[in-house]
Amino acid sequence: MNKKILIITNLIIILLASINVCYASDIKTLEKEYTVDYKNADDFYNSIDKTIFENKIGYELANIDRTDNLKTLTKEKEVIETLETNTDNLEKVISMFNETKDSQEDGYTGILKRDNSSLKIAIDKSYQEEYKVYLQKTYKNVPSNELNDIPKTIKSNGTTYYLINPVWTISETTKVSDNDVPLKYNGTMYYEGVKSKTIVTSYLATIKYSGELSKQVPDTTTFKVRYKEVKDYSGIINTILATSGIILFSGIIIFNIRNVKIYNLQNGEYKLIKKIHLNKNKMLIDLTPTNLQTRSYKIVLSKSLYKSIKGNNVKFKYFDKIINSNIDSREFEVIM
Repeated sequence: MNKKILIITNLIIILLASINVCYASDIKTLEKEYTVDYKNADDFYNSIDKTIFENKIGYELANIDRTDNLKTLTKEKEVIETLETNTDNLEKVISMFNETKDSQEDGYTGILKRDNSSLKIAIDKSYQEEYKVYLQKTYKNVPSNELNDIPKTIKSNGTTYYLINPVWTISETTKVSDNDVPLKYNGTMYYEGVKSKTIVTSYLATIKYSGELSKQVPDTTTFKVRYKEVKDYSGIINTILATSGIILFSGIIIFNIRNVKIYNLQNGEYKLIKKIHLNKNKMLIDLTPTNLQTRSYKIVLSKSLYKSIKGNNVKFKYFDKIINSNIDSREFEVIM
């Protein structure tokens, strides 16, 4: 008897498959495209109609392609870079800085360029060093080699010079009692002063980098929604099922071996939406909705199925999205 039921069941499957093949070539498809603000994309996705009617033809949702469209934001950026150097030579100092500089800020990125005209060099570290300076003053044919009329100090360009060495020579003589007596003198007065100078040990150089930073952010989202025509096979199937009580009985058997119950969270409670058959050769559960459903599901496995697939991974499909879940409980929730 079981063998007969199995044969009849196979005939039903073959017959339904042939019907599907006959009508498949006539199934119409419908595509729609929507572009919405990125912020509203998730709400819009959830609001897409699962079934629609156009020109008296019913369509059901087949798949949704989602593309996030980006826009570019820009802003100007300036950075001042500083380094210590032991020279104030402009060319040498400029060469110490890189020509470009990578910059990142709040997700913006870009390359900044060196502005050579912005270079500034200032003394960083220095000390004062004193040194001696000298000055000399010459007097010609003066009548005396005394210092009474000779200035002991001289101020010149902010420095005070002090007389340190007067040098006299006789420039003219006269005969007195057959002796040469000095009549006039030439004098060279040597003066000494002290100055100070700044010795620089290091300089501080600064230069500016400037440029444009940019980043890409989501702007809009485009949904390409594809529907397929719904064919009504109920009359044909009812005719086939009515031909034999055995066929109906075999259908009950097929229903009873569906070992996975799928519930959907609606109005605060889980409602059974369908039952499917799952085994180690078929580890995919399709949760793609055909009518209005939420993204929250509860999966209940039969005891025998749970024992056979415990610890294995099951794939869950939701339109074009697929996730993996490890089976470690008979009942569990899935959010797509």
